[in-house]
Amino acid sequence: MEIFRHKDVDKDFKKLNRFPAPRESLEAWEILLLLKGIHETPAIDQCSGYGENKIYKGRVVPLKEKFGKSKGYRVIFQLLEEKYKILVFSRHGIYKTERELRRVIKERLKEL
Repeated sequence: MEIFRHKDVDKDFKKLNRFPAPRESLEAWEILLLLKGIHETPAIDQCSGYGENKIYKGRVVPLKEKFGKSKGYRVIFQLLEEKYKILVFSRHGIYKTERELRRVIKERLKEL
């Protein structure tokens, strides 16, 4: 398997710049996903409402912070044959509503 990121994930990192180590947290989570796979990596659930697209959400434990994954980052990714495509990397409160987050996901799905 292979992981790659949507081009706008860099914009997500800019929104998270007030938090410690978001980029490193995502990189550590990506390594875990590659080692364990989608079914054995903790806190991954499939998202509904995206048609035939296989969209998943996962919780990323923040590095360099003193709390667990519930206060951590959220990663939304797509399963494509032998690849995982990271669509959105965020944190609770960055997107004002779930509706806004779903809109961003759908926009990024169109840009394949």
